[in-house]
Amino acid sequence: MPFRAVLLDLDNTLLLEDHATLSAVRRTSERAGADPPTVAAAAARAAEELFGSSSVFSYADEMGIWWGEALWGDFEGDGPGLAALRAFVPGFRQAVWTNALAAAGVVDEALARDLATTYVRVRRSDWGVDPAALRTLDALAAHYRLALVTNGAPKVQREKVEAAGMRSHFAAVLISAEIGIGKPDRRIFDAALEAIGTSARDAVMVGDSVERDIVGARGAGLRTIWLDRSGDMLGRAAPADVRITELGDLPAALAAIEDVATTVRSA
Repeated sequence: MPFRAVLLDLDNTLLLEDHATLSAVRRTSERAGADPPTVAAAAARAAEELFGSSSVFSYADEMGIWWGEALWGDFEGDGPGLAALRAFVPGFRQAVWTNALAAAGVVDEALARDLATTYVRVRRSDWGVDPAALRTLDALAAHYRLALVTNGAPKVQREKVEAAGMRSHFAAVLISAEIGIGKPDRRIFDAALEAIGTSARDAVMVGDSVERDIVGARGAGLRTIWLDRSGDMLGRAAPADVRITELGDLPAALAAIEDVATTVRSA
């Protein structure tokens, strides 16, 4: 067998992170009592703008932490970056929902606080697990050593993995803010390979981000499979060795890439 290991991304690969976040924003906005669609759109817009202009954004972006997680996550852990996020998020959450209500003509700080608290509960009620995720991991674990390589905050990412019932599938879990290195830096891929005792030539990286997952992993010497959920690149050259549009297609894609590798090595 040409490959011994598969490295997988988490957000928008195994979990439908963006979809789950926006769904939670909409569901929370229904408690506003006035024009929920306006409140939801304004909340997402305010969150993106406030987070992107904040003093914590540089660190958060490097570690792959985004506003959707800042609205609900616990940023426990050592280091100044996580400490700054812990200090930042209470005021950020209040400001997001205050601005969202204002867009619907509502000025009510108590309601904004209630929405901020509600969002945390609502977001944790649905982790957005891809319907094919667990059966795909079951299929892969029968043949490969698996490692999760994800950008994000330690407590946030581990909570997602545990709640989704995925932890037992992985021989190792690498989280950017836990080791201080984020994708696409090749060192996080090197660390994952070392953790599972595999070389780059014997492993494949699977993820949805071209820049962070595909380009980063190729720089570390891995083969790559790109999960192009949007299908925007269909009919054009893919940046990865193989492109798929659904997670459930991953086992077949690995078989295909193995066939190519076997042919090349035997030529």
